Amino acid sequence: MSKKISGKKNKMIVVKLQGGLGNQMFQYAIASILALENKSKLKVDNLFFENKEKSIGFTPRQFELSVFNNKYLVATQKEIKAFTNLSKFNQVRHNYGLNYPKVFVETYLGYHNTVLQLKSPIYLDGYFQSYHYFEGYESFVKDLFSFSTMNLDEKNKKILTEINNSETVSVHIRRGDYVNDKLTQQFHGNCSKEYYLEAIHRMEQKSKGLTYVFFSDDIDWVKEEYANLLVKKLFVDENKGSESWKDMFLMTYCSHNIIANSSFSWWGAWLNSFSEKTVIAPKKWFLNTDANEKTKDLIPESWLRI
Repeated sequence: MSKKISGKKNKMIVVKLQGGLGNQMFQYAIASILALENKSKLKVDNLFFENKEKSIGFTPRQFELSVFNNKYLVATQKEIKAFTNLSKFNQVRHNYGLNYPKVFVETYLGYHNTVLQLKSPIYLDGYFQSYHYFEGYESFVKDLFSFSTMNLDEKNKKILTEINNSETVSVHIRRGDYVNDKLTQQFHGNCSKEYYLEAIHRMEQKSKGLTYVFFSDDIDWVKEEYANLLVKKLFVDENKGSESWKDMFLMTYCSHNIIANSSFSWWGAWLNSFSEKTVIAPKKWFLNTDANEKTKDLIPESWLRI
């Protein structure tokens, strides 16, 4: 990080981390911005990752932000309880803007214009998935999530060289729990093959000779499904499990991005620093209609939604 965040002990911001890498990045980014503005200490609540039991609608996750070179302070259970055991009276006091320990719980998906006005001490509980939160802080957030080529193995360095030597389009196909978990499927859904074919068609209209770099948590299925696609293709099948962050790293170096309805490839596209990039995202981010209506705050206006 290029800017130091410091503060008195009682001026603390604690953020509840949950979900996979992309979700954790959204949560940590907004908390870091608030810590910067409040000159406060930032700590993370990692209790979510203690649940290792797979169940319908829930996929166990682990803390994944360690792939970035940030110093993470972990909140103790005592510190977490100081916020989460607040009485209703204390939470009402928060509405009057008093400098009192308080909790902000995200009540709906989308941009909350009051979040950046929050004052420490504060506990954040939500997903905070909106590019609006980062407006004016783009360089700061990109510095938070700066990958290092030093952590790449030789196979991925070779793929990176191929990406750098041609005009490429990352294509992220998210399957996993979006396909295998009934409740997750009903809420999120997964992007259709028609979506990807149309996105590739749009890319081909803009430029010829593109190389399409496919990323997926089910890359063997993708290889079979798109084997007959008449474009230059590269399937990245090296990065699984704890190594999957390398897929996001490689996405950031592609010339253009076709993303899934996934925060993972959202970040791959957002961190892409090419000024002439074209990013295509699905109109239907959530299968759930009510949730999908809120995604206007998620997708930057410069991206094409189809």
